[in-house]
Amino acid sequence: MSEKEFNEIKSTIENAQKSGTLSVNDTTLQSHGKCMGMDTFSWLNPNISVLEKTIDTFPFSTIWLGNYAEIQEFISVQEQNYNKVEQFILYGKCKDIVKTRNKITHFSNLAEALESLAFFSINPGILIFTTSDSDSPYSMKVFNEYIVKIQKNK
Repeated sequence: MSEKEFNEIKSTIENAQKSGTLSVNDTTLQSHGKCMGMDTFSWLNPNISVLEKTIDTFPFSTIWLGNYAEIQEFISVQEQNYNKVEQFILYGKCKDIVKTRNKITHFSNLAEALESLAFFSINPGILIFTTSDSDSPYSMKVFNEYIVKIQKNK
């Protein structure tokens, strides 16, 4: 991702803060560099409407690794218009969303989902990991450790 594209994403987040859809105390997108050829980001407790606008600014298709609540909220707002997301990878408890929607794969836990990422990687592409459940700090730690491990082994 070029510096210009990254600055556009940063500007989108700043505009959301100014417009009140994202408070200055809310968490924001964190960059992790490249992983499996994809620009990799994470977002702890994302504001879904700001995340939606952020995904729209991404220059490439997106692989989204997240939990049911986040992805369901995004899909319910987007209906069938989520073209920028190539694949949703859900981990943890899941309802019937997998049976009723395309582009969704479910894994029972985060470790299984992370191990599947190589299968879903796209180049060029964006990988975004979101977490907003009671295990979020632990999930973010596991994701960060996985990314560092992959980056060291390339």
